[in-house]
Amino acid sequence: MASLTPETHHSFSWSGLLIFHLAECMLRARATRWLTMIHMVDRILRMPDSEGMMMRPWDYHPELTEERLVKVAQLLARGRGSAVDRFDPTIGDDNWTLGVCAYNYGCFEIARAEGTPGFEWLGVIDPGKHFQFRIGGVPMRFWRGDPAEPTAKISVATPFEQLLLDLEPGDPTAGMLFRIGVTTDVDGALLGASFVALRNDQPEVVWPLPLDEAEPLIVLLGDGRPEGLELPPPSVGDHRNDEDQRGGEIGSSSDGV
Repeated sequence: MASLTPETHHSFSWSGLLIFHLAECMLRARATRWLTMIHMVDRILRMPDSEGMMMRPWDYHPELTEERLVKVAQLLARGRGSAVDRFDPTIGDDNWTLGVCAYNYGCFEIARAEGTPGFEWLGVIDPGKHFQFRIGGVPMRFWRGDPAEPTAKISVATPFEQLLLDLEPGDPTAGMLFRIGVTTDVDGALLGASFVALRNDQPEVVWPLPLDEAEPLIVLLGDGRPEGLELPPPSVGDHRNDEDQRGGEIGSSSDGV
């Protein structure tokens, strides 16, 4: 068995010490990297809006809650789903008619839910072809397309929005337009929806709505029930005479139907 000379012992000692320091440096570097990441995340979460933090819908206006925005997106999904279910190329439907129906059905779902239980905050501002609704007092519109690339038409302020901009020039959200952009699959069904805040015709915030985590949509169209009709008790016996009498009344009518 080879004996360790002082030189080899000294060499092994330095090698072991070097490996120990390298491992220590790697652990410190990894810990530092994690601490840096944690610090960055904490800084972003605490960062004021002026430093560039992406604002959320309720940061613009407290009426724009996640729950309300998700419910509106679910109404649009229901309307678009109805259009997809009714799509029939055998009677002349094409992509244009599908798009028109999906848009109209979405507008209809919003208008039908307006003011119902659970949707007291939802209202319609303009029921026309430039359909516009409101969440609380905040006007909004929707369109189909890439939320990060709004169309020129959807980026233009409506007369009502322009009036608000003129009346509230000092408001923190002055000049902001709020929209919901929906994306669809190849069949036209809704895939996702995003809240979009526009400033100077450009999206300042695109915030995907968590539709997959949402509760099922329930719309109560009315709590009134039709009154029942009081029916006479059924008669028991031979009804042949009654049938002969009804037949005579039918035969004596002017057209015999």
